[in-house]
Amino acid sequence: MLVAALVSPLHALGAGLFSAHMIQHEVLMLVAAPLLVLGRPLPLFLRALPLPWRRQLGKLGKSLQGSWRILTQPLVAWALHAAALWVWHIPRLFQATLTSELAHAWQHLSFFGTALCFWWALLYRHQELQGYGVAVLAVFTTALHSSLLGALLTFAPTPWYPAYAHTTAAWGLTPLEDQQLGGLVMWIPAGVVYLLAALALGAGWLRAIERQMRRQASRRMVKGAWLGLLVALLIGFSSCKQGAEHTAAAMTDGEPRRGKQVIQQYGCTSCHTIPGIRGANALVGPSLEQIASRMYIAGVLPNTSENMLRWLQNPPAVDPLTAMPNLGVTEADARDMASYLYTLR
Repeated sequence: MLVAALVSPLHALGAGLFSAHMIQHEVLMLVAAPLLVLGRPLPLFLRALPLPWRRQLGKLGKSLQGSWRILTQPLVAWALHAAALWVWHIPRLFQATLTSELAHAWQHLSFFGTALCFWWALLYRHQELQGYGVAVLAVFTTALHSSLLGALLTFAPTPWYPAYAHTTAAWGLTPLEDQQLGGLVMWIPAGVVYLLAALALGAGWLRAIERQMRRQASRRMVKGAWLGLLVALLIGFSSCKQGAEHTAAAMTDGEPRRGKQVIQQYGCTSCHTIPGIRGANALVGPSLEQIASRMYIAGVLPNTSENMLRWLQNPPAVDPLTAMPNLGVTEADARDMASYLYTLR
């Protein structure tokens, strides 16, 4: 596309026809520039150079990275490209490009360089949702102002560029018709390119939204899974606890929940560590943790509900050497106390 715009007969034709000159510019800005940005050919270009040159260019590239980041900021790139487009179509400056090769080279360099920055900013500088929105807005506004310039050229009552006054007749066109044709080239085909770019960026925007929604849904699923697992564990723990309470109540014909209160009333917490009862962390007597799973009570009685009731009501009668006193526990209270102790598994 660069060859077609700058080296082919189109370049020479642009000196005689404004419309051909306009086609040349559109090829530079709307075809060659975005294709080069998409192709990212610089690494391949560097491989064609000797190694010392590559190293020097690599150092130069690192020193220019900051400037390149600034030039490819979406707003900066958009403003530079818009300025180049409008400034170089000012009649006096455009006329200068037809009489000065230096001015002509600067015009092409301005169009092509700002177009590279513009397309790079659109295609590589967007970051997820916010960046896509800025890119779509940049394409839309560029299409708008370039179409406006094309419309002004198309509907102008007189030619803007007198240099073409005597060169268009050979092609069967008046200078105004040539200008109108050039305006239509900027207006319609260029607008189609911008429309396609906006559609592609819009599709990328939708995909980014979908990816974000999937990530959010995935995070919600993970949170939901952990929450479900926690709820299941709590339910399981509650079920196990309720099951243990039912089993203990059936073994002793007592009430486990009342047994906690009774244990505190008789002062058992002042000597024993008893799980589930606040403040029951004394070390005078043995800990009652997991007492329901022990083989013996006080090391002398097989661990059965009948023996537990005997022990709670009158410990010295079971073991005269025990330090545990007879607290005068009634049978009903003993059943409730035993019922709670049998939940400690």
